Amino acid sequence: MKNSAKCIKAIPYQEILNLRDLLERLESWQEPLKVLESYFTNPTAPINKKQVVRQYYACSQLFQTFNLTYNDLLAEATQSLEILVQQQTLTSYHIE
Repeated sequence: MKNSAKCIKAIPYQEILNLRDLLERLESWQEPLKVLESYFTNPTAPINKKQVVRQYYACSQLFQTFNLTYNDLLAEATQSLEILVQQQTLTSYHIE
């Protein structure tokens, strides 16, 4: 009976908060990405070379910022997942 009632460690609350924070930071990019999408999918607008150059530069800066942030968040999420998997593995070995 003792073996059937094993205590399994739950995911730490801090890890849940970290994941929620990560999702909020990713969601914060929805509006800027809509701006980029509208810029690149609006072929019917009249062409003003100076305006196109300015918009292209602004969009490229926005994309570079997004890309850096996205890569950082992806690395952070991957690391958090590896830690959770490692903790789960250690917990499993400890229980057995």
